[in-house]
Amino acid sequence: MSLRIQDLTLANFRSYPSFTVGDLGELTIFHGPNAAGKTNVVEAIQLLTALTSFRKASAAELVMRGATQARAAATITDGNRLLDLALTFDDGKRAYRLNGKPRSVKSLKGLVPSIIFSPEDLSLIKGSDSFRRQELDQLGTQVNANYYQITRDFEKVLRQRNRLLKDEAAPTLVDSLTEVFAKVGAQLTAYRKAMLTRITPHIMAAYADISGGERLTVEYHASWDESQDLAEALQGNREQERARRTTLLGPHRDHIVFQVNGMNAGSFASQGQQRSIVLAVKMAEVQLIEEMLDQKPILLLDDVMSELDAARRAAMVEKLLPETQTFITTANLDYFNEEIIEKARIIRIERSDPHSHPYQNQ
Repeated sequence: MSLRIQDLTLANFRSYPSFTVGDLGELTIFHGPNAAGKTNVVEAIQLLTALTSFRKASAAELVMRGATQARAAATITDGNRLLDLALTFDDGKRAYRLNGKPRSVKSLKGLVPSIIFSPEDLSLIKGSDSFRRQELDQLGTQVNANYYQITRDFEKVLRQRNRLLKDEAAPTLVDSLTEVFAKVGAQLTAYRKAMLTRITPHIMAAYADISGGERLTVEYHASWDESQDLAEALQGNREQERARRTTLLGPHRDHIVFQVNGMNAGSFASQGQQRSIVLAVKMAEVQLIEEMLDQKPILLLDDVMSELDAARRAAMVEKLLPETQTFITTANLDYFNEEIIEKARIIRIERSDPHSHPYQNQ
């Protein structure tokens, strides 16, 4: 049985001076008006599971105004083990503990994986390549510790190289980093391609099912001519980089392209097709995590029901929710049929008091 969250506690996290909910089951719906703090709860769960925030928030931003420290903690269980996972934010830094002992992010990756689906994800097709790269990297780093380490190494050396270029450092200094950058960059591109190759069949099958048979393909294009290695490509691009004072080739410039029936989805897909692609991607991510880690991820659906039509909401409920611990935020319970409402634990989030967030079961 997969690990699931049993209890959740927040202290001075975002808008919550305190928040505790226990006996969490398979489906929990946080219901309340906009700006009541529902997304803050989902963000805390993501930080405890995927170990990242879809809001890209710094540690300082997660501490409630006026407080010096914050904490998010969960009890997780698979029916046999009972684990206490905690995350603290103090002095602009975050720290994890498992059963009271300090743990690194890398050591916790994949322990309790999660997939989040928020309205921002609907820009996956029309948005920039960076959004698509981040989506793939977030998946990859949850299922492969080496993938996570390579992304960290690449981000570090990219910052260093860009700093040298921005400061117009001597060419010999830039060249001293180029070999390391090219090695780590080529590794990251290779990991991304391998991850995309593995998930693409799941995406294609899910999309065909949702769309009624349309064909979706996904391609990865490196930002350099791969007939030569990245180091050679960078050397051939030295003058352009020095003129623009930034690194122009590498995995931070790679492209991921979705095509529907042979047409670039970013340019030609309808709004409905775009939403179907994103839903298919999320379905595929759930499948791949289960396939690679032998456990179902926790599913976080942050106010997406309002962005999907009835058919796509039904597809989501049918394909994603069964046997997957799911947390949903919504301002409107009418998006859910009677069967879902009866199955769910509904927690009301109020915004009447800006300094506290009482909740109640319905």
